[in-house]
Amino acid sequence: MEKLAIIRKALDDINAFDLAIYDMKGVSPFYDYMVIASVSSTRGLNAAIRHLSDDLSEAGHTKYRVEGKESDSWVLFDAKDIIVNIFTKEERLYYDIEKVLAGVPKVQLGS
Repeated sequence: MEKLAIIRKALDDINAFDLAIYDMKGVSPFYDYMVIASVSSTRGLNAAIRHLSDDLSEAGHTKYRVEGKESDSWVLFDAKDIIVNIFTKEERLYYDIEKVLAGVPKVQLGS
């Protein structure tokens, strides 16, 4: 859960909004959590990549991959056991990924 806390803090630091965390342990054999967040601009996507990379590396979590670095609307950050999708607000509404995850339990943000 330490890695998840680092990711949550990094997203909070860049003012990401509408954060949702799904517990994928009983759903996916590939990762434990899926995090979905929104940012208001391309600049926010770039800030998310920087903050996530820096904060995870500082904590010793150096094995991650970023897809969509050149995108202006969606970035997927693969931190091995945690997948982070960061969308612009419009792109998140368009893909409506939460609809597919409707039956998956959410992690309470206060925990």
